[in-house]
Amino acid sequence: MFTESAAFYDLVYSFKDYQKEAEEITAIIKAKKPDCKTILDIGCGTAEHHKYLKNAFQIDGLDINGDFIQSAKAKNQSGTYHLADMTDFNLNKKYDIITCLFSSIGYVKTFENLTSALKCFNTHLHDNGLAIVEPWLTPDNWYKGKLHMLTYDKDDIKICRMNLSESEGNLSIINFHYLLGTLDKGVSHFEERHELALFSKEEMKNAFKAANFEVTHDEHGLIGRGMYYGIKKNAV
Repeated sequence: MFTESAAFYDLVYSFKDYQKEAEEITAIIKAKKPDCKTILDIGCGTAEHHKYLKNAFQIDGLDINGDFIQSAKAKNQSGTYHLADMTDFNLNKKYDIITCLFSSIGYVKTFENLTSALKCFNTHLHDNGLAIVEPWLTPDNWYKGKLHMLTYDKDDIKICRMNLSESEGNLSIINFHYLLGTLDKGVSHFEERHELALFSKEEMKNAFKAANFEVTHDEHGLIGRGMYYGIKKNAV
């Protein structure tokens, strides 16, 4: 995943308006779970959202990337951050809400892992707790053979990231090619391979149901990829 690029992840994604997204997330939470006090953010990345969400909630995070965890801790010193795989973790703690944003869920790669992850989410929620999951693309809106490029351009650092979208079976394949230029080290090139599952809407809903959630789907979400809302069913 972001093994080589973690140090400048926030620069590459500086085009994202994290403050606006955090305000939208807060509005969603206030509407759907107005008594929410605690959040666990799964696949939290560098925790840029947490800089804003921490003002309204106690927010912790979990990610599989140790460099991201270190960045997250620096941004939210009141939070607790865990290095773990979202498909299999046990924190011995429950939350009012679990979020999993910016398509992190796609990295689970298989339906079995998706269901396992959502079961972990369920275990870490209070009764009637809410899981908010922003999906990756579906088989219907993934376009193989499309060129993509992101750039970041400052006097002391320049970044270009380019890829051609590919697929293998139900996986979208993203081979990122980076050109990184800095004043002290000059220009270097490296690659990262990302594999994300192309789950259909029906597969996403079925996984939520298998993990004991009542699920609804918003077609647009924060950035047009949609959003799934899973309410934990009370134990019988």
